[in-house]
Amino acid sequence: VGTFATVAVVSAVVISAAVEGDITADLAERESIQVVTGPYHSDWKMTGIPVALGLTAYSFSGHAIVPSIYTSMKRPQDFEKMITITFSIVLISCLLVGICGYYMFGNFVEDQVTLSLASYNGSGGMRWLTWLMVLTAFSKFTLTMFPLALGIEEIVAPCIVNEESAEIVAGLIRFLLIVSSLLVAIFFPSFSFLCSLVGLICTMVVSVIFPAAAHLAMFGSKLPFVEKFLDYLFIIFGTVAAVVGTIATVR
Repeated sequence: VGTFATVAVVSAVVISAAVEGDITADLAERESIQVVTGPYHSDWKMTGIPVALGLTAYSFSGHAIVPSIYTSMKRPQDFEKMITITFSIVLISCLLVGICGYYMFGNFVEDQVTLSLASYNGSGGMRWLTWLMVLTAFSKFTLTMFPLALGIEEIVAPCIVNEESAEIVAGLIRFLLIVSSLLVAIFFPSFSFLCSLVGLICTMVVSVIFPAAAHLAMFGSKLPFVEKFLDYLFIIFGTVAAVVGTIATVR
């Protein structure tokens, strides 16, 4: 379901951009903006870099489910090939959605391009697209929450006396995770800034800083200069991006 919904959303954005083209002038007239000549596309916007870094990191933040995928594979030896192809597809999809969405809506684009599509074209197809996004969120939610729930269960396991209590605690943990996610969605409505903060704070540490630091700690004495240089570069870049980006985004 999640894969079908994602393919449908990406295809809808790309097809809409190909059919409708640049509609920024129409949007400006609709919103009664007097500057009809534009420009409605900014070539460079420094203030958007922190949010862009965070969103980019967030798009590749599925590392929590990687161990589960590896252990469930029929051919674990193909894991590196699989992960390379997967992240390449994610990168291409993100680029297509970003380029097509900004080409269509320019500076009028919403945090989620599907919101812009729905506001411009309120047809039944756009409503179906919105529900597909909801299905995508549900499918991703279960995948990403499962390792977190298992980790919390392992932490509280020494305090549980029997299997019946373990089942009750497991259900309570999952319920609290769902409630906490709902509260975050209610009280933090700015989707782009929330995802940016998650990407900058969590993903930069887990996906950029920690792997490079662990690589240096385990194999530092045996690594050639180039690999050491790259590891230190990743650590410095990840730290600077996380700190500076978080401060700029919060401000």
